[in-house]
Amino acid sequence: MQHYRGFFFVVVSLALSSATGCAALGNAPAATSGPIKIGMVTSLTGNYAPLGTNDRLAAVQIVDAVNAKNGINGRQIELEVVDDGSDANQSVIQFNKVLGDGVVAVLGPPQSTADLALKPIANEKKIPTISLGAADEQVVPVTPYMWQTAPLSSQVAQTCIDFIKSQGKNQLAMLTDGKNAYAVSGHDATKKIIDQIGFKLVADESFETTQTNFAPQFAKISDAKPDFLLVWATGAPPVVITKGWADLNNHIPLMMTAAEASTLYVTPSGAAAEGVFVQASMGVIGQSLPASKKFKKLIDDFTRPYQRAHNYYPPQFAWDGMLAATFMLDAIGRKGTSSEQIKEGLDSIDLDTPQRHYTYTPQKHSGMPNSTNLMTVIKDGQFVPAGLSADQLAKAGQ
Repeated sequence: MQHYRGFFFVVVSLALSSATGCAALGNAPAATSGPIKIGMVTSLTGNYAPLGTNDRLAAVQIVDAVNAKNGINGRQIELEVVDDGSDANQSVIQFNKVLGDGVVAVLGPPQSTADLALKPIANEKKIPTISLGAADEQVVPVTPYMWQTAPLSSQVAQTCIDFIKSQGKNQLAMLTDGKNAYAVSGHDATKKIIDQIGFKLVADESFETTQTNFAPQFAKISDAKPDFLLVWATGAPPVVITKGWADLNNHIPLMMTAAEASTLYVTPSGAAAEGVFVQASMGVIGQSLPASKKFKKLIDDFTRPYQRAHNYYPPQFAWDGMLAATFMLDAIGRKGTSSEQIKEGLDSIDLDTPQRHYTYTPQKHSGMPNSTNLMTVIKDGQFVPAGLSADQLAKAGQ
């Protein structure tokens, strides 16, 4: 297994490194003229647009950086982005469209319900696909042609429970989007954890994605007097929930998951978001890491051009999209452009990234380290570390 240390491999030196890597391996096909086509099925409209939009922006940034360095073996990367409208049925249609257009691999989509719909198709047609959703079921158990860059929903759940426990609390309420695969997976993982450690689930309410009035669920949860309310949802509902919960002024802390680690949640939520706890990965709090730490430099290498281009700090979804594009191009650069070569490349990912060190193997298609998952709290509209000492924060950037 070749071990490339650092994100610079892709954004600065990919053309040189991929050429020497392929020559050494001797199993990549000879370079041909024309672009290398990669598809990206994402959500640019509908409920999951905040996720898909930032996935796309990050992937485009990575592809543009590689193309500016003469691409891979002198071939430019052509990223075909299609919108699934936040509809899993459309995800399938758009996935088949990009396959018909001749892509060699696919990124996305950001919603787990859609990823699970694409999973059997990707495996049947042997199309390497890096999913951008977060349900464990996307990659557990492993299937040959789907990988995942986002945190597993079970990792998110563990981070939330660990933080609540660190606060000396043990009574939890959950509010879950019952039509969202990520939310259901996270809810179930949370319940499994709390059953094992003796936490009390004092209220367990669900809703549908299109719901806008949460008064019935709020009443039951408030009456149960939990120590925290943990919401499993994505897209628009969390904003509505946040505003409505703040209006109650019941002093029960609200906790969101990585799906809300975005300015596109904080900005529309406004003052109601202040003090909300949000689970997030390390990149989201990169501004708080000590400058001396090695992962801080990798974070800055990505965030600086992203912020210059878009005028805001990259949210959770940008980090997921950045990693997906990085890993796909790394795999192609080292192994080649056939389906089996890309699969072999993804199954041997071994990289330092802004989200710590990732590895994939044929037996493991999720790569985010547990230590990358942290708890944040919103202060003055920013995500800042919650419950971390200066020493712990320093270690996060090591």
